[in-house]
Amino acid sequence: MLRDLFTIESVTAENRCAFLAKASVDANHPVFHGHFPGIPVLPGVCSLYLIRTCTEHFLGCNMRYNTVDSCKFTAMIDPLRNEKISVQVNIKQGEEGIQIRALMLYGNRTVLKLHATMKEITL
Repeated sequence: MLRDLFTIESVTAENRCAFLAKASVDANHPVFHGHFPGIPVLPGVCSLYLIRTCTEHFLGCNMRYNTVDSCKFTAMIDPLRNEKISVQVNIKQGEEGIQIRALMLYGNRTVLKLHATMKEITL
């Protein structure tokens, strides 16, 4: 269902424990037909999906969320504004998995702050 919702343009290492990703969202994607017709807003779960996908690109493995310690949505993503999404992630190995602190911006506005733990999965 989320296939082709995002185009990840780059995932750039800032160091071995941090990266910056740039992405765009397809305003014509079917997810916006139901969320919400005429006034599209990116569902929050899609933002979490993008962070996970960018983290997978950076680490080179498949991941899943183990815990979400805090997740604060501070603004909405209106795909009709056609702005770039920036995802800044800091990674730290912890006892329960990989701890991430992520910040998502849409244009120059912060839209999401996330503290979570991920684990590698095998397919």
